[in-house]
Amino acid sequence: MMLKFVIYSALSFVISLVHASDMKMADNCTMSGSQADMTECAAQQHHKQKVILNNAFEEVLAIAKSKNQGFGPQIDNIQSSQNAWEQYAEQDCQLLMTWGGSIASMQYHLCMTEHYKQRQKSIQAYICHPALGPCTQ
Repeated sequence: MMLKFVIYSALSFVISLVHASDMKMADNCTMSGSQADMTECAAQQHHKQKVILNNAFEEVLAIAKSKNQGFGPQIDNIQSSQNAWEQYAEQDCQLLMTWGGSIASMQYHLCMTEHYKQRQKSIQAYICHPALGPCTQ
């Protein structure tokens, strides 16, 4: 009985977090209409944020390459860090898909969008790192 209570409490908490994230999306596109429309909206935001992150990543990689003439541990470390982060984000958001339901795909896209936004901020900090020279942004 206690285990059920804990599971339901945890599930309610996660659903409230996803709902809060859903509400943020309303600012960027129309999160109304059919579930398919809302999922498409979330997917568009996901892919838009992915492009922004990839551009920031390519920028920090180019800066590191220019500072190290294309060599050095920074380049390998930056790439391996990004690969590890991508695996983490994907696994974290895939959890939402395992719960199923008609909103599972939308939740996945919203989750990935939030991860991309946070990672982009981290990458931006690398771009402005003193070891790589003055901030380009």
